[in-house]
Amino acid sequence: MKKLLLTSAIAFFGLVSAQKAVFGANAGYLAGFAKAKTPFGTSTNNDGGFYAGFFAEFNAGSKLKIEPAINYVNIDGDSALQIPIVAKYYVDPKFNLQAGPQFLFDFSDNPYPDNYNTTNIGLALGAAYEFTPKLFLEGRYSFQLNDHLKNAPSNYSVKANYLNIGLGYRF
Repeated sequence: MKKLLLTSAIAFFGLVSAQKAVFGANAGYLAGFAKAKTPFGTSTNNDGGFYAGFFAEFNAGSKLKIEPAINYVNIDGDSALQIPIVAKYYVDPKFNLQAGPQFLFDFSDNPYPDNYNTTNIGLALGAAYEFTPKLFLEGRYSFQLNDHLKNAPSNYSVKANYLNIGLGYRF
């Protein structure tokens, strides 16, 4: 995991130094959808909250941009840091489709820290509509790829998916 984070940081700072970046801020509603599977059945828990953060946007072609971001998220009193790194493909000058990895670092208190992954890896898919060159509306859904549980038997699983819907503003 540390190697993945280090590689991501090197790639991010390489992009920053090689390209002119556009910076901005975003905030909005965050919905979390948790699902626990056991041999006894499946349990779900859905909660809402908010996210707020900053992003950098880099041109990678005439219709392609790369956007790493860092968001503070809070759902039902639990805090985390969400780091999506999405490629944005512009199908129209005002509309783009997004896809890329998303990392979530959970800061919430957990009574069983040895059994719980605090770093989650996901795949984010979304879209955005730009009202003006500076103001846009975005929606993104992320699917957790790893499991919240560490060293759990194969028939136990806990995963959380997230839906971000918010506004962004480029400085």
